[in-house]
Amino acid sequence: MLIAVLVSIPMFAALIVLLGGARWFPCGDMAQAELHMRGFWSKPPLVGAAGRIVDDSGFQGSHPGPSLWFALYPVYALGGRSSAALMTSVVVVHLVSILAAVWLVIRRWGRWAGAISGVAILLLLRSSGSDFMVEPWNVWMAFLPFVVLMLLLFDVVAPDTDSSRRKRCWCWVIAVAVGSYCVQCHAGYLVIVVAALLMALVVLLVDTRSERGVWRFPIIGGLVATIVMWLAPVVDQLRRVPGNLTILREHFTSPDEPYIALSLVGRIVTTQYNVFGPWSLGPRIHVSNDSWLRWPGFILMVSLTVWALRRSRGTIEWRLLSMTNAVIGVGALSVTRVFGPYYEYTIRWFWVLAAMNAMLCLRILLGGVLPPAVGWRPAHVVAALCAVGLLGVTTGQAIGGLRLPGATDSRIISMLAPELRDELDPSYRYLIRMYDPYTLNATGFGTLLELGRSGFEVKVDLQFAAAALPHRVAREEEVDFVLWVVVGRPIERARLDPNLEEIASANPRSRTQEQRAIELFAKIRAGLERTGRDDLIASLERPGASLVFAEPPLEPDVADDVRALIRLGQPVSVFRAQAGAKVTAFGE
Repeated sequence: MLIAVLVSIPMFAALIVLLGGARWFPCGDMAQAELHMRGFWSKPPLVGAAGRIVDDSGFQGSHPGPSLWFALYPVYALGGRSSAALMTSVVVVHLVSILAAVWLVIRRWGRWAGAISGVAILLLLRSSGSDFMVEPWNVWMAFLPFVVLMLLLFDVVAPDTDSSRRKRCWCWVIAVAVGSYCVQCHAGYLVIVVAALLMALVVLLVDTRSERGVWRFPIIGGLVATIVMWLAPVVDQLRRVPGNLTILREHFTSPDEPYIALSLVGRIVTTQYNVFGPWSLGPRIHVSNDSWLRWPGFILMVSLTVWALRRSRGTIEWRLLSMTNAVIGVGALSVTRVFGPYYEYTIRWFWVLAAMNAMLCLRILLGGVLPPAVGWRPAHVVAALCAVGLLGVTTGQAIGGLRLPGATDSRIISMLAPELRDELDPSYRYLIRMYDPYTLNATGFGTLLELGRSGFEVKVDLQFAAAALPHRVAREEEVDFVLWVVVGRPIERARLDPNLEEIASANPRSRTQEQRAIELFAKIRAGLERTGRDDLIASLERPGASLVFAEPPLEPDVADDVRALIRLGQPVSVFRAQAGAKVTAFGE
């Protein structure tokens, strides 16, 4: 479909530029994503990406299910199971979602509506940025499918005149599958997806209550779709203790952190439910939920919605607008249950709902002004020129802000990998351990992925079962050597340990950057002391949560220095030790 292909141009432009550059070595979350993919088919993934999810004992869990990996796998396999193929598969999944969304709109409202929906999707792409277009991050991968879910439910709750009962039922069953995919990508979709599906089912059953036996199709079909989509997570639950579903239940029913303040909830909702919200202007405009821009945009969105509901009463558009705002209401309530630190990306579904609400209001406002005429009118020409301009701006921004995901870490792995391949014997088994105070083990997981790709048998400790999958877990007595991936200043300490042999090293910094890093380290230390956060000074030397995620948050100037230090990259060395040897450099 031409509209969907045009909308996807920024993504393909970004992909072509990246594939034409240096080879990508995924690290951190991106490496973990490919580690899940590399298990097909001997060890297929049964759960989603590892997340900030822990059970009552502190054991890390994952997002609910593996649908994301199954969606990415066909293109990944066709591309030779390379990291470039993984990046390509991300763009293809986005493209399929855009095709489905635009087709659903055109089938219902015609080509001009399809063109307007394409513009709305372009706005979402521009606001999401180039990282969204190519990164296999689970948070991003649920975003566009959620658009498809809502459009499917539109056909359920407010069918057009040609829609049959059977067609509405099929749309609901397919929506169950798409909604399950979204929830499995990111647990933050659970409440709104379940609420939207139930709302649509109730409307469907009420509308068809006079037809005998109609309820069987959506109920049985939805049940079958649910069983198929959730079989893998159930198998995981039955095969190991604790199962991931248990970890998820304990994490969300007994949080060990307080819920965010209601005042913050109010600021979040007014920022998101907004004509000038992040969905249309981009998150950079809204660097915080205290931006003054939220008030005129929020008031305008509320006013438009109230006006549109009154004007469309008794029509199909009224049903669509009512459902969209009902889901928004449920979403707003779900924000009150966010606990711990708040990150905007966890409620990115709000962008979709706000955009849909604005588009529905616009349709009601312009009702009859832009009929689906065959010929071109001046208004059509102006609209087309604006759309082309938006496409050009989005493409330019996608390429202009483009860089390899985790570019510095990727460069470090490109330097470490040849040395490790020369030093290690593929006939031995290795256990990788990580000592990284700075980047949440990003380089360690990149090393794990690259060594596995090179044919080495590499394992991790139990604490990384969620990130690397359980089949890569081993005890020290089950391997021949332990490899320590050490990042930053602790390298000097490791070099003094007689049981550690340094076998590879990489330093992404120039001499100037080395001096800059020393200055930043001193500034961060002084800043922590000045702000009464002396307890965090040890985090500069000892692994733990990155200072960027410290609670309560660091003072802005200190946080900026921490981010600047991380962006410089850190020296990394890999040390080898005999399995069972006592290593004292890290306090063991």
